[in-house]
Amino acid sequence: MKLQVPRETYLRIAAVLLAIVIWFVAGADMNKTKADIAERFITTGLEVEGAPPECIVETRPRDVEVRVRGPKYLVEPLDGGRVKALVSVAGRGEGEYAARVHASAPEGVQVIEVIPASVGVKMDAIVSEEFPVRAGIIGYPGEMCVPLEPELSPRFVTIIGPKSQVESVAEVVAQIDVSGITSAISRNVKANPIDAGGNLVADLNTQPQTVRVFVPVGKIPTAPPDDEETDEAPEEQDEDANGLGPLLE
Repeated sequence: MKLQVPRETYLRIAAVLLAIVIWFVAGADMNKTKADIAERFITTGLEVEGAPPECIVETRPRDVEVRVRGPKYLVEPLDGGRVKALVSVAGRGEGEYAARVHASAPEGVQVIEVIPASVGVKMDAIVSEEFPVRAGIIGYPGEMCVPLEPELSPRFVTIIGPKSQVESVAEVVAQIDVSGITSAISRNVKANPIDAGGNLVADLNTQPQTVRVFVPVGKIPTAPPDDEETDEAPEEQDEDANGLGPLLE
């Protein structure tokens, strides 16, 4: 006798088996996901937004550490180019202050922490100022030679940069080496902005960057020989030769 099983029973059994399979697969995926979660620190440079075009902004420090968490396959290939950190200076003016750092990561990756959470910000206006150039002579010329007053072309340069740094410039010096020279020289040399302590002021734009320095050379005159005794001897000799000596006595 053949047992007849209703079609509905087959469908119910199949549904139960499918549910069991789905439950096992989902559980395995959940365990795998938990095992593949990773955390790491990413070093990235700070970006600044909201700065007026006539100002320059400096952050201290310039880089921050961003701690991220997410699936291992997303976190491992991350670098500083894909994790962003920025500070906003919108509505701020010149000066120094602290600003909070905001970080973002690609979709699926969570930002856990930013170190440091806030940074120092310095905003300066960009200014330009004209300075005279002084020639700085270094070295010693050849024997019996002396460097004369140098000539510069151009005699003035323009310094462009953050206001606080431009204000620290005491003078602009173009150094030229005259070691061993015996005749005039003319060279293009760099014009360097110097502070009151004689230190180079960095991160400034000098226009033009070089100037032409012409240094003429003079000769040190030699002293004439002492001919006083040689001039008197011939006179005495002439008097004796002419027989005038006895007559004068």
